Amino acid sequence: MTSELVILTPSAVALAADSAVTLDNRKIYNGINKLFMLSNEPPIGIMTYNNTRFLNIPFETIIKEFRLYSNNEKFESLNDFQNGLNEYLKFITPKSDFKFSFDQKLEDFIANFNSINDLDEDLYQRMINFATPNDNITIEIYNSFTQEDLEKTREKLKEISETYKLKEDYDIFIENFIKFFIWEKFVNNFTGIVLAGFERDKLFPSSIEYKIIYLYDEKFITCAYGENEVSLKKDGDVVVNSFAQSDVISTFLHSIDFNTKSQILNFFSEINANYANKLIEMIQNNENIDDDSKQEVLKEIDNFNENNVSLNMEFVNFIQLIENRHVAPILRSIGALPYEELSNLCESLIKITSLKRKVQSDLETVGGDVDVAIITKGDGFIWTKRKHYFDGNLNHQFFEKKNNEKL
Repeated sequence: MTSELVILTPSAVALAADSAVTLDNRKIYNGINKLFMLSNEPPIGIMTYNNTRFLNIPFETIIKEFRLYSNNEKFESLNDFQNGLNEYLKFITPKSDFKFSFDQKLEDFIANFNSINDLDEDLYQRMINFATPNDNITIEIYNSFTQEDLEKTREKLKEISETYKLKEDYDIFIENFIKFFIWEKFVNNFTGIVLAGFERDKLFPSSIEYKIIYLYDEKFITCAYGENEVSLKKDGDVVVNSFAQSDVISTFLHSIDFNTKSQILNFFSEINANYANKLIEMIQNNENIDDDSKQEVLKEIDNFNENNVSLNMEFVNFIQLIENRHVAPILRSIGALPYEELSNLCESLIKITSLKRKVQSDLETVGGDVDVAIITKGDGFIWTKRKHYFDGNLNHQFFEKKNNEKL
């Protein structure tokens, strides 16, 4: 895992990334590069997260090779760079020997379930109620499969689940089993891409983020596309986006992280619904209240139940109001920070996330040196914090080579 941050202000883009990489959910290495200069004309930076390889090719290699390719293409916008990177991936995909067929991915998945006996009742029920964390992506991948592949998947999964075929919800189980296969073998193995900087014909910065998912053979898709831009119409507009492990940064900015907010809203909704039901039960069981009075009170409670939705929305709006009151002053301050302080802020937020992982979880999935870059329209891409795996004083040829490339 990782933690990354992009901040857009009217005059600059700040990008920051940690250096940790997790292997098999049990081993952490620090020193991985996730932030790169993609172009200096126009000034564009790129960050990667989650899977750092594409068909076993390190994305660091892909980006540096694509950078040379894009210099000759004279790209104008972030969309140009995104489309260009996709075309470059199509170009290198046939060159990799690390490709998988659909059948290989399916057989590898089924190998984990030798018989339905491995699928105990608990897992069966979880499949019945299975909801993918990235449902839109799952549906997109599902729709990209041929009918032949879908039917093949359906039949294979039926073969290992024959024990349950007489259950009335068996069809739901099979369809959710297919979704679980997609989530496990495709959705969960994406590479996140963040592009940010100044497009050639614009004075204000923008960013786009999306996911690259390798499917099978030479096929991959890009999805979950998002775009942010500092507005020309809004004075002091600032955009702050965090990626991968973003709970600490979200708490700093909004005073509450997304998961905690969701739990509070769900808890309020449940209390709201249960309260009315408890009142009804108490009134119906109370012998001291006559029938006419009961009916009148129960009618009022029914009206209360009908207004539950609006009451829940009022609570959601109240939480949002608190967030906005907290966020607005912070964004105004960020927009006024000097570039050096903006860089320090980015580094600090990543390091605080790393510190929390160090004291909170078994795996320190955020850590290592923090790379930070500032991009401006006039100065271009500037490193403010950057790690090297070598001593610059001993490797003058490296910097001479870079200078010759610029010439």
